[in-house]
Amino acid sequence: MDVMKGIRVPERLYKGVLWLVSIIFAGFLIGFGNLVIGDLPQVEDRIERSDYVESAEVTELRGELRDVQQQSDALNDRLDLLRIQRNQAASEAQSAKETFEAWIQTRTATTDPTQDPEVIRRTRELEQLQQNERSVQSSISELETERTQLDQRSNALYDRISDAELTGIPAYEQAQFWQELRIFGLRLLITLPMLAFAAYLIVKRRKGEYWPISRGFVLAAVFVFFVELVPYLPSYGGYIRYGVGIILTFAAGHFLIKNMRQYLANRQEVEQKAEEERRKLVSHDEAFKKMSSSVCPGCDRPIAKMEGTETNFCVHCGMTLFDHCSSCDTRKMAFFRFCMKCGTVADDEPATPSAAPAPT
Repeated sequence: MDVMKGIRVPERLYKGVLWLVSIIFAGFLIGFGNLVIGDLPQVEDRIERSDYVESAEVTELRGELRDVQQQSDALNDRLDLLRIQRNQAASEAQSAKETFEAWIQTRTATTDPTQDPEVIRRTRELEQLQQNERSVQSSISELETERTQLDQRSNALYDRISDAELTGIPAYEQAQFWQELRIFGLRLLITLPMLAFAAYLIVKRRKGEYWPISRGFVLAAVFVFFVELVPYLPSYGGYIRYGVGIILTFAAGHFLIKNMRQYLANRQEVEQKAEEERRKLVSHDEAFKKMSSSVCPGCDRPIAKMEGTETNFCVHCGMTLFDHCSSCDTRKMAFFRFCMKCGTVADDEPATPSAAPAPT
């Protein structure tokens, strides 16, 4: 019921605001940490593949390859020109042949056509055009053979360059590995101490005055290590991430188990004390919180309720939960400092609850 909510309204508001402060502080820390982690590769020059594969031999082979490619380009230009000439010669020869055939069919033949000067002249012209076409085609064939040889030489140079570059790949990969390891080590050097300090804050400063600020740092440290660091992890970085997670989980489990055992031992010790001593160990606000959740402030067990019967005592530890006002006999919670009906100051010793009237 609402009357059992003992936390002051400003206190609830402050708690919400402090959580907001923790989250905002964590957000700024996360953004700052992301910038630092992302800019770490700039602390040293980036290793380039060309620094390890571009040897003197590779440079010389690339020079030869450029010469071959220039020759091949010039040859292709000549081939394009010859193909145009061949097409033109073929077109002229075909046109002349068709004209000659049409002309020979329509003219009046002489007694000896083979000795006809006009026939002989036209035949020689046609043969010359066909010879020109064959000559151009022969030149094209020679150039294509030369181009094939250049292509073979170019492929051979590519293979030699590739083989020469492969000799530098192991050194490049090793240098790249050590550079990644150094940068990853720097990132761990930043994030791991943050995580360790966050664990220290949880264990030692959880009830400190500045815990809301510390809580923001804890949230940021966990997020930076397990989320922000992921895109920058090398292939083996997952082992470290999950290894740290296993260690933290084990440590948290050990801490919780130890605290639970200590809590249970303290509960048993407290339950052996007299009720007056036990009530002094429970703060006013703590009692209201627990009673509002139907939990006994003395032993933290659920308050047993039975329909038609007033629950005035804890059935587990015997602590008085409800009593009656000594002035107006109104039933009230035993932890009230004043009677909610008449305002009488509550007795230091809780009065024995009187019998409740039978329900009608």
